[in-house]
Amino acid sequence: MAPRADGKLWVGATVEDAGFDDRTTLSGIHQILESAIQLVPALAKKTLLKTSAGLRPKGKGKPYLGRLTKYNNVIVASGHYKNGILLAPITGKLIAELITQDNTSLSLEPFSINQQNSSPTR
Repeated sequence: MAPRADGKLWVGATVEDAGFDDRTTLSGIHQILESAIQLVPALAKKTLLKTSAGLRPKGKGKPYLGRLTKYNNVIVASGHYKNGILLAPITGKLIAELITQDNTSLSLEPFSINQQNSSPTR
């Protein structure tokens, strides 16, 4: 659950192997609502405003953050998998620092796409 500044509440999520299909499913919506209401029973009286689904890029265990070695003018912030909304604030802060200061308050080395993809894959 993620409260929004406008008073709305985002609730999610599911993990479904759906390929590139980004439509919601009734079973997924039911699963999310059932879990949310168990945690916060008052949600049972609220109105569902919107559903959405998205694809989840996944790195090798952690997101990719930083500049590409081969193309230094390309900055990557991807591979957050199901933690994208949770990690968005710190990711945004670090990437903004990288763009504006060419440095970050935390090391991005553990998240380098250059190190994580050092060997070719098929």
